[in-house]
Amino acid sequence: MHSTPVSGTSETSAANASSAKFHRDLANGLHAMAQPLTMLRASIEVLAMPLSAGIDRQKYLEVSAGAVERTCHLFARVQDLVAASMIEAEKAPFDLWSIVANVVEEQRNRLLASGATIAATKTENSMPILGDAARTEQAIVLVLRLAGELANAGDVIELSGSSSRGFLELCIENSRQRGKPVDSTARLNLALAEANIASQRGRYEFVEDPFRVSLALPLADRGQPEIETDLNRCAPQSMH
Repeated sequence: MHSTPVSGTSETSAANASSAKFHRDLANGLHAMAQPLTMLRASIEVLAMPLSAGIDRQKYLEVSAGAVERTCHLFARVQDLVAASMIEAEKAPFDLWSIVANVVEEQRNRLLASGATIAATKTENSMPILGDAARTEQAIVLVLRLAGELANAGDVIELSGSSSRGFLELCIENSRQRGKPVDSTARLNLALAEANIASQRGRYEFVEDPFRVSLALPLADRGQPEIETDLNRCAPQSMH
């Protein structure tokens, strides 16, 4: 008696694992929205009390407005997560380092507000990426903002890159131990960053503490000889 090989078993397992992860990330996003919605409900209950109760109505109106704003923001992130998982990414050449420079400049004040500084090593002659520039930019913004939120005063947020085996990797890290927990909102943002990279057939890695995120995307021309460019050999320089 001979057994017949079942074709596509590994592909099915990978698809099942991907589906399970997507649903976990979606559940986490819904959990993140629960907190501002709970605050909103509590504020509305207080505002519904009679004027004779003497409550600070302006305070609770501001709390309500903040809760609505945060809920809308998180809902948009969940929508983006679904889109990244269901809609095919663009495939066009683009310069990753131009995007990195623009994002760092746009996020500079937000990052410096945490008391941290930014250092970057970059390549002047990198090959273009083949992928979706908009999704890549969103992933970098999400990771860089989170790095700033988790940083302590005096920390250095480093951006570095290397190219190898047909991929260009961007690493965003803070080498100091921080001890701050990564909450459900942060995990939703990381899940969206990962989905954006994965939709381009890229690679994503996350280390919680010390904070480190690696985003690797395919080079536009894989037919070229393999390039080994370790940007960590260069002295970090602040991007202005």
